[in-house]
Amino acid sequence: MTPEEKKQKALDALAKFGEVQRELEAAYEVSCDEFWNNLSYDDQLKAFYSVCKRIYDGDIKQRGTYRYVLYDVFGFEPDAYGVGMQCGGAIVTGKQIGRAHV
Repeated sequence: MTPEEKKQKALDALAKFGEVQRELEAAYEVSCDEFWNNLSYDDQLKAFYSVCKRIYDGDIKQRGTYRYVLYDVFGFEPDAYGVGMQCGGAIVTGKQIGRAHV
């Protein structure tokens, strides 16, 4: 196999990996939406409050990074990093949203 063929084979494998990754992310999004839609209204409010409270505390009050909020405030493991980034980096936390108003 020539170097160019090796390069193309690697690029094809990478493209396939990206395709599988997008499919898995789409399936996870569907699963999360189903989870949310099956919560009662009261549980949705509690979940919303709980998440907002932790993001506000870790990002605005403590001025923590995305990883700080994820691991130290929420108590998640490293696998949660990709989940948060998939939905917009945890909504850009407060970095661009509220820093100037605190």
